[in-house]
Amino acid sequence: MTRIIDVHAHLIAPDLVKEMRRNAARYGLEVGGSEKQPTVRLDGSPHTRPVPLPLTRIDERAETMKGQGVDVQVLSSWIDFSGYTMAAGVGAAFSEVQNETIAAVVKSTPQRYVGAATVPLQDPAAAARVLERAVKDLGFRSVQIATYFDGERFLDHPSLEPFWEAAEALEVLVLIHPFDEKFPPGVKDYFLHNCIGYPLQTSIAMARMIFSGTLSRHKKLRVRFPHAGGFMPYQMERLRRVYRLRPEGKAGGLAEDPLDVLKRCYFDTVCHSPLALRYLAELVGADRLLLGSDYPFDMAEDDPVGTVKRALPAAHQPAVLGETAARLLGLQLPVTK
Repeated sequence: MTRIIDVHAHLIAPDLVKEMRRNAARYGLEVGGSEKQPTVRLDGSPHTRPVPLPLTRIDERAETMKGQGVDVQVLSSWIDFSGYTMAAGVGAAFSEVQNETIAAVVKSTPQRYVGAATVPLQDPAAAARVLERAVKDLGFRSVQIATYFDGERFLDHPSLEPFWEAAEALEVLVLIHPFDEKFPPGVKDYFLHNCIGYPLQTSIAMARMIFSGTLSRHKKLRVRFPHAGGFMPYQMERLRRVYRLRPEGKAGGLAEDPLDVLKRCYFDTVCHSPLALRYLAELVGADRLLLGSDYPFDMAEDDPVGTVKRALPAAHQPAVLGETAARLLGLQLPVTK
């Protein structure tokens, strides 16, 4: 039986919380609140955020994984700690300390956890350097980045070429994730910033990377879009129609069918719907799906393994549950009986 790997889970390492309290100024932080409910504001950000403490609870995490039937989690930091509003040097330092404290958790239980890096995307050359160190010194094989950075720059921005080149050369799995540094109109009520805004951000990021030719220039990139691709896979024919009929569809340099680009991407299974997951597998292939949970947030999949098993035929399940992730992450994981 294949080891089951969750590629969408988040962690704030307990040692990171301690380091933030000890050396807040070094990382451009304002740390407040109480020990039971700390708050953090990142340099340049308008938001003072309560730290979600379930992100820090290692023992609780292990018990949840056991209950879900998950053997391995890829540990990504809290996306709100990306730090893209920080000055470049401070952002790099904050990325490094997140990577180092996650690496310590991985080292303590290597059979259960693998690490995903955080990088200072606002300085793409520094992001490439931080990523290289995470791969070569810490053993990471993935990196998490947000859907936009530096206010209103998106993932097709020309400045990101050094980062994309590094990610491609290092063969890391790029975990793209939405966040809410800046709310779009209309989503502040009803938790819409998450249930509508996050899938929308993912869809915008994907469409821009397709139409700009970014994913065509970097065909060896291993990019995973979250939440089953947001809205994009389910409106793919609209993109294809734009490409066929509108001059804007080719203005960014796209020279291939958008669907062919989509089929080179990877998608996690966090969509709460076996029906939607079944459609996605038919559209891009089950070998492009990776199990995810979005642990430990309340919008997470409660039964990520069960969702996959209800959605897909038995023959496709091993790839989605762990085999594809193990290959992408270069994991030599033992097979359990």
